[in-house]
Amino acid sequence: MTKPLVSVIIPTYKRADRINHAVDSVVAQTYGIENIEVIVVSDNKKEFPEYADTDRKLEEYQQLPHFQLIHTAGGTGGGAARNYACKYATGEYLAFLDDDDEFLPDKIETQVQFMQSNHLDMSYQDVSWYDFNSKKLVEHRRLNHVTDFSKKGLLQAHMVTPIAPTAIYMLTKQLFDQTDGFGEVPVGQDWFLMLRCIEAGAKIGYMPEVHVHQYLYDGERLSLGTNKINGENNLYKVRQSYFPILTPAQRKYVKFRHYAVLAFACKRSKRWAEAIKYALCAVVSSPMYCLKEAPKYFGKAKKA
Repeated sequence: MTKPLVSVIIPTYKRADRINHAVDSVVAQTYGIENIEVIVVSDNKKEFPEYADTDRKLEEYQQLPHFQLIHTAGGTGGGAARNYACKYATGEYLAFLDDDDEFLPDKIETQVQFMQSNHLDMSYQDVSWYDFNSKKLVEHRRLNHVTDFSKKGLLQAHMVTPIAPTAIYMLTKQLFDQTDGFGEVPVGQDWFLMLRCIEAGAKIGYMPEVHVHQYLYDGERLSLGTNKINGENNLYKVRQSYFPILTPAQRKYVKFRHYAVLAFACKRSKRWAEAIKYALCAVVSSPMYCLKEAPKYFGKAKKA
């Protein structure tokens, strides 16, 4: 297997205390750091103490063969920061890591090999979430719901159950440059990237393996409260435009899931009246799906 350069994009915002762990997980890749370009994009504003703290924490990586630390104007958001960083990427492949998560040591090597062996433009994997404090497994998500990897099949599957999150992706730089990249929105940034790659006619494959650990924790999140509610409404409008290619059962599930997500978001924000309203809408849209899926949305709250 040849080892083309892989650019790993790591956006960071107010997490100077965690960024080193993320970068270290890339440095430790079995693929070989000489074959990896690490691009950390700081979205901190200059007046934040994290701006200087992050720069200082990353000084030790300046000796790496391929390392870049770049800065946005500050507070642009994860989607915009990733899009900005990709302009600086020189690798044949792109991978993405959040500043509070980690790649397992063989993440890049196994995914590149999978991409090359199957002549893919893009691939994705399963993912596991762990509690940040206890390090206990919270959820293992299998993204094995795609059975038809044609453009229509991928679109249908992505509308029904999102093929996400960001860290499970690997794609060619060439493919990324053919799209508008990540959505520059508070919620669903990765959802838009996958949609755009599918629409571009990319050859996409699935690896039924976990090579990324993501962590759930208490802290400042854009994808909560009003941002989550507005973001979900925006995503639903896009999904509705794809209803003509969905089956009646798929349309019913998408509608149910929309109301369930809104109810869950309102519940987490203690907006009880709205939570009850959306929960009732979910029940009316599909009593069957409500019984089947309710524990996922209204069980123990998980902060992603």
